[in-house]
Amino acid sequence: MLYMMYIVGNYKYREYRINSNIEYLEKLKESFTQKIQKAEDIIEYKNTKAYKNKILKQEQGKKNKGEQVVYLITEKKYEKYTKPASETLSQIEIPLSSEENLIQSMSIYEKWNYFLFGKDVR
Repeated sequence: MLYMMYIVGNYKYREYRINSNIEYLEKLKESFTQKIQKAEDIIEYKNTKAYKNKILKQEQGKKNKGEQVVYLITEKKYEKYTKPASETLSQIEIPLSSEENLIQSMSIYEKWNYFLFGKDVR
């Protein structure tokens, strides 16, 4: 009797393991089919004319016949690039750093000491 219970239990356990493996494989198959379908959809989208046109316009700056490109920028940037060069150069001021101010206020002897030994002897 004990042997019969062992055989039935062993059979049920093997049947459970086989069924759980079958369920796992079915779920795995479903996930793979979904991923394959998603990849096919992406490939199909990337092969369309609209997508290729979009990429050419974004990366290479190309445009179709009859299209006009309008760039939206601020008025300040527009004036920066449309003013004559002489006006823009006169507006640019380069501030001196504190070290440059220090060097300009030194005598020649003090400059040599500063550059050679790194000491301010004023």
